[in-house]
Amino acid sequence: MHLPIVSQGDFMNADRPPKAGRGAPAAGPMLVPSNAWRILNARTGGAISRSTFYRWLSSGQVYSVRVGHRMYIPWRVIEELIEKCLGGERFGR
Repeated sequence: MHLPIVSQGDFMNADRPPKAGRGAPAAGPMLVPSNAWRILNARTGGAISRSTFYRWLSSGQVYSVRVGHRMYIPWRVIEELIEKCLGGERFGR
């Protein structure tokens, strides 16, 4: 397997081989839940409450990655959730 040579500052933007697993979305920027909710709330006009968003995270309806005790949400997941909300789809029921 060939891994790209990456300078120390570019490690988050490097093209990496896909990891095996639960159908993880493509690699990209990762957000902590509080920032993800703020972006989601701003882009949807406050359509989703904080408690609802965290309930979706804990139940697994919104994909997240756990690293130690921290939880991260891929940017692409938030974009898809915003598209669903703005498109009028019901999510989480």
